[in-house]
Amino acid sequence: MTRRTKKAKKGINRKLLYSVVLTTLILLAVVVTYYLFFQPHTENWTAAIIDQITVEGENLFNQDFNTTSASLLNSSGFDAKYYPGDEVTVDFYKGLPLKGGKIIILRAHSTVRKDSDFVDLFTSEPYSESEEKKYSSYGDQISIAEFLGTGNKYFAIGPTFVDFSMKGRFDDDCVIILMGCSSLEEESVAKALVNKDAKVVIGWTGGVELDDTDRSTLDLLEYLLADSPYTIKGAVDKINDENPHNPYGAELDYYPKSAWDYIVPTRKNETSLGLTREPFQVLLFINLVKWELDSVTVFFN
Repeated sequence: MTRRTKKAKKGINRKLLYSVVLTTLILLAVVVTYYLFFQPHTENWTAAIIDQITVEGENLFNQDFNTTSASLLNSSGFDAKYYPGDEVTVDFYKGLPLKGGKIIILRAHSTVRKDSDFVDLFTSEPYSESEEKKYSSYGDQISIAEFLGTGNKYFAIGPTFVDFSMKGRFDDDCVIILMGCSSLEEESVAKALVNKDAKVVIGWTGGVELDDTDRSTLDLLEYLLADSPYTIKGAVDKINDENPHNPYGAELDYYPKSAWDYIVPTRKNETSLGLTREPFQVLLFINLVKWELDSVTVFFN
């Protein structure tokens, strides 16, 4: 009589253990499945149009460029924001990674620093001796750049500023378009931006007229954001084929070259369900189910 009682209790405990294990595995499967396949997938669908060059005068303001570029971005699902010239300070550049998640268009002067391979991006802060003292601790991160034509001098940031003073990191699929002269004559600032996680930087290998860079940038956006989008290389090559008579001999280029086949993602092509995200997630789910079944089999045997 006593033996039968112990055996019955042992059987009850064994069934209870099976129930606990099976329930745990089912809950685990539900949690992992939700996380991988049904949890909303959020993206930073912002884009920035930064218009530093307008600090040189109202005649450099291009309403058609601003309206058309914003329309192209918004119609592809981006939340485009415009930043006027007077906002483009040294501090503004410190937070550049936070300005645009997927696309940053920098309509700004740029130049190659004398006796250096540093490419400098103009701020809108006019040079003065008092301000120079404020920035003296930055060393070669900040330079004094002169706008040819007017002789006006501005503070400019270089690649070491990107390395050491720029806060945060770009989204790893962020495309940065540098519209200024010689922005990719040297790779220094492009390399620094990519080291901050930007996907690719597009710019000019020499001097370029404002009308040319405005027109070419709008064409570039059309190619990159088309329903059947061009790759980075395809879009850049098409711009160069269509605009072969640049008076300065400059061409549009991109860095790094490994991004040649990159296609800019757009919100209109976004799918929130994980079943269409990444093949490895589906494989992981299949292996998880197999592991659960094997585990249950082991326990019941």
